[in-house]
Amino acid sequence: MSPRRAGGEKRAEVLNHVVEVLVERGYDRTRFTDVAKVAGVAVSTLQFYFGSRDDMLVEALHFSCAREVERLSAVKRDAPPWERLVALVEHSLDPNDLNMWRVLVEFWYASMHDEELREHSDKLQRDWSRPFFDAISQGVELGVFKVDNIENTVTVLVGILDGLLLPQVLRHSYYDVEGARAIVLDMLARTLKV
Repeated sequence: MSPRRAGGEKRAEVLNHVVEVLVERGYDRTRFTDVAKVAGVAVSTLQFYFGSRDDMLVEALHFSCAREVERLSAVKRDAPPWERLVALVEHSLDPNDLNMWRVLVEFWYASMHDEELREHSDKLQRDWSRPFFDAISQGVELGVFKVDNIENTVTVLVGILDGLLLPQVLRHSYYDVEGARAIVLDMLARTLKV
């Protein structure tokens, strides 16, 4: 997607408000009028910045998810491989990031119905997986991890973490983030023969 350039810094501020409304109302129920009210701008300004409602929402999803990928990539970047993996798992299960996880669920939902978003979700998932891949690859190179297929290991690990977002986002009463974290790390340690 090639975002429009109108609006500059104000436009970026408005994108933060779009994300805020998306989290509150969901993809299907977010309208120009909802965002205009929260952002303190006219509907015509939103139309000028983004064109259509769908373009605004798609760009907000891109914007928010790209920002989270940057955050994830920076997690303990220079730490030893196992320490970095633990930090990445903890970051991925952080209950304080509930709004981000809600944005991801909205992104996945929207991607099921939009070819452009589906293509972007493939890139996003690869970018999201990269820090895990890098940490495991480094561990294998240093001889502290032993695993036959790094890509499959990362796919399964990220799939588990993604799946654990659902009970967290839905605030299911049975969900125990600390218990889940301990099991994920135990499985990961066994898989990598740590």
